[in-house]
Amino acid sequence: MSGVLSIGELAQASGLSVSALRFYDKAGVLTPHVVDPRTGYRWYTDRHVEAAVLVAAMRRVGMPVKEMSAVLNGADAHGLLDRHLGRLEKGLDDARRELTRIHHLLDARPKTESAFVLGTTDLLAAFGSVRFAADPESEYPVLRGCLFETDHDVLRLVTTDRYRLAVGTAAVLAPPDAPVSAVVPCTFLDDAAGLLRRHAEVSVLVDSDAVTLRCGTEELTTRLVDGAFPDHRSLSPTHPGIEHTLSSAELRTLLAEAGDRVDLGVLESGEIVVGSLGAGQGLRFHVQVNAGFLLEAVDALPGEQLTFDVSGPLTPLAIRPRSVHTSEPASAYSLLMPLQPVALT
Repeated sequence: MSGVLSIGELAQASGLSVSALRFYDKAGVLTPHVVDPRTGYRWYTDRHVEAAVLVAAMRRVGMPVKEMSAVLNGADAHGLLDRHLGRLEKGLDDARRELTRIHHLLDARPKTESAFVLGTTDLLAAFGSVRFAADPESEYPVLRGCLFETDHDVLRLVTTDRYRLAVGTAAVLAPPDAPVSAVVPCTFLDDAAGLLRRHAEVSVLVDSDAVTLRCGTEELTTRLVDGAFPDHRSLSPTHPGIEHTLSSAELRTLLAEAGDRVDLGVLESGEIVVGSLGAGQGLRFHVQVNAGFLLEAVDALPGEQLTFDVSGPLTPLAIRPRSVHTSEPASAYSLLMPLQPVALT
């Protein structure tokens, strides 16, 4: 007798799994040379290897089990293979026709479009307050984009690079029928600035894959950015922490000389001081933030005074124009992540 193979050895030689060999035994396609009556273990010979390789190949192209046996037995083997190929080609043609029909059905669907109207000055100001927090070099398109999100009579613009987050708002003059949430490239709004400055109002049209800005007879369109925008609401401040108002001009002067990092000290009195201004005074805790990021936030937010809000050494620093409370959903603000929080003992 030629060499005897275990079922595992035949599986390795043929590319069929052990379970597949058992199946083809029961189906009468590839029966073993002998089956141990006591253990039920299947044994094969060298001649089974060629047959098992053929079965594995026919399995990969979906050959019916009954036809596998006929091919192995030589009963019009080539004719059976050719007829199976014909079935596969017909099935592929049918699939192509069906997929073409699906494409046509998708293209024929009416596009759901939401539209709302904004004042162009408001939109430009809101974008100007958030543009700095996007990352133009990010590998993630959404971090290079700006979220448009309507909330009743307010459009909220949000950008983030994961180390900071900026929110700006614009009043909606004519609201959409349903809430809108879409991400557009920041470069699209850069390009639209000239158009917006020539008009007092802009209509914003949002459909399933594009946003169009329309001013009179002029318009500009961009495709939406793919991907889910980070959940800015989970980071947005809902309850005020320790608040203190500082002069924007004084902050710019201090930050211009701060280097890469700046230390914010929260005094026992509740005052927030920048750099060494709080030296010698009782500190509750202090937070380090990126000085360049903080300066960009100060420059982007409107007003001569800004309110700093921080709850602890591990929480983001919130910055808002004075008198705008963090609990108001329409408020504009920026968040900075702490760089090196230090708990004081």
